Amino acid sequence: MDDAEIVRMIDQLNLAHSDEQEIVAPRSRHPRKIYSDSEASDDSESELEGNDTEEELRDFREVTVANDSEYNPRPQFMEIAGPKHMPARNSMPRAYFDLFFTEEFLSLLRNETNRYARQFLNRINVPSGSRTTEWKATTVSEVRAFIAVLLEMGITRRPTLFSYWSTNHRQIPWFGQMFSRNRFQLVCRFFHVVDNEKLPARDNPEYDPTAKFQPVVIHANNKFKFHYSPNQHLSIDESLVGSKCRTSLIQYLPNKKHHRWGIKFWMLTDAVTHYCLSFFCYRGARDQTDKEEIKKNGLGHVVIHKLLNMGNYFMKGYHVVADNFFTSIPLARALFEKGTYLTGTIRSNRKYIPSFMKTKLQEGASKYARNNEVLLLAYREKKSQKKNVLLMSTFEKAQNKTTTIRKRNAQIQVEKPAIVAEYNKHMGGVDTSDMMLYSYLDERRAIKYWKKVVFSIFSRMVLNAYILYRHNTDGKTKTRLEFITDVIQSITTEWLALKRIAHDTPLAETSTNVPRIGVRKLPGKLERVCVVCSRKDGGPKRKSRTVCNKCNKGLHGVCISSHEC
Repeated sequence: MDDAEIVRMIDQLNLAHSDEQEIVAPRSRHPRKIYSDSEASDDSESELEGNDTEEELRDFREVTVANDSEYNPRPQFMEIAGPKHMPARNSMPRAYFDLFFTEEFLSLLRNETNRYARQFLNRINVPSGSRTTEWKATTVSEVRAFIAVLLEMGITRRPTLFSYWSTNHRQIPWFGQMFSRNRFQLVCRFFHVVDNEKLPARDNPEYDPTAKFQPVVIHANNKFKFHYSPNQHLSIDESLVGSKCRTSLIQYLPNKKHHRWGIKFWMLTDAVTHYCLSFFCYRGARDQTDKEEIKKNGLGHVVIHKLLNMGNYFMKGYHVVADNFFTSIPLARALFEKGTYLTGTIRSNRKYIPSFMKTKLQEGASKYARNNEVLLLAYREKKSQKKNVLLMSTFEKAQNKTTTIRKRNAQIQVEKPAIVAEYNKHMGGVDTSDMMLYSYLDERRAIKYWKKVVFSIFSRMVLNAYILYRHNTDGKTKTRLEFITDVIQSITTEWLALKRIAHDTPLAETSTNVPRIGVRKLPGKLERVCVVCSRKDGGPKRKSRTVCNKCNKGLHGVCISSHEC
């Protein structure tokens, strides 16, 4: 082969690889430790979403603030946000507590607790000296009082459970009035929400570790969406119930400050009020539920669709804000087709991101790229940032907003891209909800992981009840501490009155022919004036939907201790 032939072959190779094509050398892949399934990159993105082709997904063009415009048609938000199915305006905190802790729900807890106690005592040969032989069937009122004690333990922190019933100088008489120490321990030990005999064994392929608390999750989700319509902006993130119990549900999340080990829930909240809208437990990568869809579209895609479906939030113009674990260009287009916006940070290694958006920018510079409804932003705010921050939105257009920041005890007006301002404003819905929850949550260690989950959900229900109370009350509202204290005081008054009545009632009056001292609910929406808390001098009259069992006069449950027939 002579020199001329070699030159001709080189020219042919150069023509085959024109300047428009890019040759990328393969990079070596280094193994890395993955602490949690959600911490890892969600690389299982949908290759093609709907009818989109590869060329359509990559068809980004650079735009500026001057020449960009909103993509039309845009989904319109027409929902009326706020509480619904509420008690009378300016009602007492107890009324909002009862919205979530209904008689039906408390009856379920009572029945399952009594059922498990019977199963335990019949199955195990209990020694004669054991405290479990002193068990007596619980009631709805006692279960409600048990929850009140749990709430008080979240406010009054003690190092051990026994210390609440100590008789030294740290004694708190209230706990002894509500329960004896042994009785509280028995109720806590036998507390259950599901029939154990109906659950598959651990070695059964159908075994579900979430079945122990699933009825409480279902009840909470149903009540959350029944009593509240969210604002347009929604936030999706993960929440952790701290625990190190032995269960396959345990996850390790090193970026969580309050807890790093625990049971993870995917959660959807209102980004404005921080009201929890829906949630479900993450069962781990080995779970076979939605396995094929996760493999095809990615875990983030499945989580967002499942949370939005639980509340029927599609085709209503809602705006979801999420972090870079969830976001991808195919997901944004899929949600937009279902009438839902998406805004969030996005990882630079996601598919279909144009290369010109990854070039390093100058300090304070930004760059936009648009592909129909999807707008990408590359932004470098500080000189200390080594890389650009990439954000994606189908809600905003390329524009700047003026925001106020605090710097050295002074407020400064700065101009930032609208996508950044929108993300910073609405992303922290779940984290703020968790922060509010942890303020008055008793996180005592528990041997049974599912009990800690259930008690955490109870506190979440009380937090949502407080948010509803604030939106349905005129004028000055109680603080959250005052709200919880009011609820506890109301349950305490009712429970102690029932205990006193049960203690003072002679055996002759316990016959089934004698009406039981207490209240009963009137049919339908009938109401009567309460004979205790209504003023008789022409002042305000308070109506009640319950009446005394003996005299049939209007009477609130909390007023029973002051009533004489």
